[in-house]
Amino acid sequence: MIFTERFLDGHVAVITGGGTGIGKEIARLFGQLGARLVLAGRREEVLAAAAAELEAEGREVLAVPTNVREAPQVEALVARTVERFGRLDLLINNAGANFVCPSAAITPNGWRAVTSTILDGTFFCSRYAGARMIEQGGGQIVSIVTPYAETGAPGLLPSCAAKAGVVALTKTLAAEWAQFGVRVNAVSPGAVDSEGAGTRLWPTPEDKEKVLSDIPARRMATPLEVAQVTAFVVSPYARFLAGAIVDMDGGQSLGKGILAHM
Repeated sequence: MIFTERFLDGHVAVITGGGTGIGKEIARLFGQLGARLVLAGRREEVLAAAAAELEAEGREVLAVPTNVREAPQVEALVARTVERFGRLDLLINNAGANFVCPSAAITPNGWRAVTSTILDGTFFCSRYAGARMIEQGGGQIVSIVTPYAETGAPGLLPSCAAKAGVVALTKTLAAEWAQFGVRVNAVSPGAVDSEGAGTRLWPTPEDKEKVLSDIPARRMATPLEVAQVTAFVVSPYARFLAGAIVDMDGGQSLGKGILAHM
């Protein structure tokens, strides 16, 4: 752990997609920093396993099975959080969905599965958590986005469109809610070597090597590195950030043109 103080002592953090990968690593680090944890996700058994793992490390954890695409379930998630802990200080919008497909072949159901999880889910969670934060006098929301929200990416149209919407949502809510003490920002990692990402996005060694060849750092981020940047964003050291999109992609969005031939 790079941080030397428990600056999240007394804070309550809701992490969507908190049972695996980036979400679980954020939860682990936030727990080490003193936060009480609420894990949300669709798969009850996955959440239960993650909660047990974190509890074994001495953390206080509430697991709430939640489909973020359903507003009533998100409203219930916030209500259960406040009922258990009395407050809600941090929301990490990490729940996502993705698949590789040519745009002309995307079905309506495939489109909705991704865009509803990412865009609708982020809005619903931010809407209900944000209302609670405004009522209690402050809080923080961080959404996990991606650099291709701004550049586009062939084969990833639903995720591109939805994440671009989350970028706009982040900036808009930041402008509206800063006056209430609610900070809204986003962390934008490039390729992350996390659970499930490989099978969906680089299923073969050749696919993975192609991704790596586009990254000047010649490696992918780890879930812990994403968690560390997220922790910095919610830390006292970044309290004047509002509407920021913090890129961390190993230079991938910069490594075009002549650099690609060096």
